Parts: sequence; structure tokens; C-alpha cells
Amino acid sequence: MKAVVPCAKKKEGLFPFSESKPTALMPVMGKALVKHNIEALRDNGVDEVYLVTNYLEEKFEQEFGERTDVNIVHQEEVTGTASALKKVDFIEDDFLVVNGDVIVSENDLESLLTHHENNDSTVTLLGTDESKPEKFGVLSITNDDVVDIREKPDTPENNLINTGIYVFTPEIFREIDELEEDQKSVTDAVKNLAQREEAKYELIDDYWIDINSPEKLWEADKIKREFEITDTDTENAKISENAEIKGKARIEKGAKIKAGTVIEGKAFIGKNSVIGPNTVIRDSTVTKNSQIRNANVEEGLLFERCIVDPHVHLENFILGEESDVKSGTVIRESFIGARSFIEMNNSIYGKKFVPDARTDLSEISK
Repeated sequence: MKAVVPCAKKKEGLFPFSESKPTALMPVMGKALVKHNIEALRDNGVDEVYLVTNYLEEKFEQEFGERTDVNIVHQEEVTGTASALKKVDFIEDDFLVVNGDVIVSENDLESLLTHHENNDSTVTLLGTDESKPEKFGVLSITNDDVVDIREKPDTPENNLINTGIYVFTPEIFREIDELEEDQKSVTDAVKNLAQREEAKYELIDDYWIDINSPEKLWEADKIKREFEITDTDTENAKISENAEIKGKARIEKGAKIKAGTVIEGKAFIGKNSVIGPNTVIRDSTVTKNSQIRNANVEEGLLFERCIVDPHVHLENFILGEESDVKSGTVIRESFIGARSFIEMNNSIYGKKFVPDARTDLSEISK
């Protein structure tokens, strides 16, 4: 089976991290979020994935260039998801579509596929309850069929929304060809199908997160840790006998946990990272090749190759790749762009820093 992952568009809402990475390649629990979805697809029988790309396309080539099961397809004009699907209209069998800016569980994809296989419909989609349905496409349901999709209505008829995850028959390509000039999205094609013939849906049971902001990226990382870290797995890491793992942690090969370090809650430590001595990591992800010494890290996400010096406190934050935080600094509820240099004794609260930011000694930002 084949799957298509549209990931051509730059998500401005993910600033500052969208300046250096496409959404699909931002790290979630230690790996690019699209890799989590590719693994979930593969476990559900998908053997070929098409990534439809444009923004920072070269980074996808670097990440997947040597894989034979992942194909990079260029989308020249990023005019909507319908044009993204047109790039793969050579597909001749039923196929999955999962947007590159969402995270979804293997179990929910399995339920979607099973529902599709048990019903004779052109499209089966994943739906979910949403507290703010007016921000999404709201599903109209009659007798267990989707009969309409109202995009971002002022007064939603219910809380059931479209997640943008589908199983299609190849008939969808004909439907896209027949879209009006002002209809640009796959949702338009699905809506037309639903109004004319049978369209089915399955409900999310585990989780689905539309990653459209740094807060949602942090939430996706937290959800993956909650669902996937069920026990402590040190994977040949070097753990000091004087370190303590109080919660449940996944610590990858080559990582070092030095004396006096305490790991609490559910934490992920990426390969070749060095934690400690005398460091506290609580409910956080530290992506590969990072170093944290004599510091306190709570409920945060560090991208790869970050350095955190002694006597630093980080809380409710995301730290972009290759950033360096010097001694005595406190960062709370902030998002720091890639390659930033935060000088000694800074106090940062509730801020977004552009990539390559530089601060002065003892600066206060709030």
C-alpha cells in the first residue's frame, strides 16, 4: 500500500522554528515528526511513502535520500493540498493521505484502514472531537455517513472535525480534476464526494495533534512520551551508578548520564547526549548530541546539538537546534530559535527569539 504526506508549505505559526526546519522535520521525542508517522504507516502495511515537498526541500533529501521506501516529490506551486495530490496521480490502488504537520497514532491509522476495508466508499476519513471546531472543517453526519464538510463555520453544528487524514480510492484524482478554479484543497474534493455519494469516517481513539504553533509542537512531544515510554530503556547508554531514574526514561545508545543526575517523570534522552553531573531532567526531551551540565530542565524540548551550562534553569520551553545557554540563566515559557547564544545570567520569560539571537550579559527579557 502507498501513502502520501503533503509537507510543502511553511508553517508561519511555528516561528521561530519554521525559519530553520520544515514542520515535518521538527523533532518530536527525538526524531523528525514525519518519521513517527512513517513508522506508524509502515506498521499498517504501507511499503511506499511519497513526501510532497517544497519549502526547505533539500533537508528532506538529506534526511531520506538513501531510503528506497520514501520518495521526495516536488510541488512547484504551493497552492493547496489538491495540487499536492495531483503530483501522485499515477497511484492506481487505494492509498492513505496524512498531512506532514500532524501526529497520529498507529492504532488510529489501523482503525481507519479497517473501517475503509469494511465499507465500499471512495473516501474514509478520520474525525475527532474538538473544543474549538470553528477553526477546522466540521463534519455533517447522517446515518453514519459524512454528507458535508463546513470549513471553519461561525456556528458549528457539532464538535466533530475533519483531521485531514484519509484513505482514498484512485477516484479522488478525477474529483480533483473537476474542482472549480477557486477550490484548492483536498477537503473541497472530499466535500463534493460526500454530497454526491457515500463517504465514511472513523473516530480518533488515541490522539491527533495539528502542529500549528510552538505550543502544539511541545504538546506533540509530551503526548508521544506519554504513550510510548512505558518503561525505562537505556539502550546501551552509560548510566552512572550515582545517577537516579525516578520516572520512566528512554535513553538512546551513546548517551551518558553522569553522577548526581536525577531523571523524573517521562523523559527522552537522545543518542550521544551528555547529561550531568548534578542535573535534573523532568518530563522533557533532549534530542541527540546535546550537553547539559549541573542544570535544571523541566517540561521542555531541546532540539539537537544544544549546550546548557551549569546553574541554568529551563522550564516550559523549546530550545532550537545548536543553541547555547550560558551559566546562571533562567528561561521560562519561551521559544528560542536555532543557533541562539544566551549569555550568562539572563532572565527570559514569555518570549520568542529569532534564530541566531544573541543576548548581552545579565539581560532581562519579558
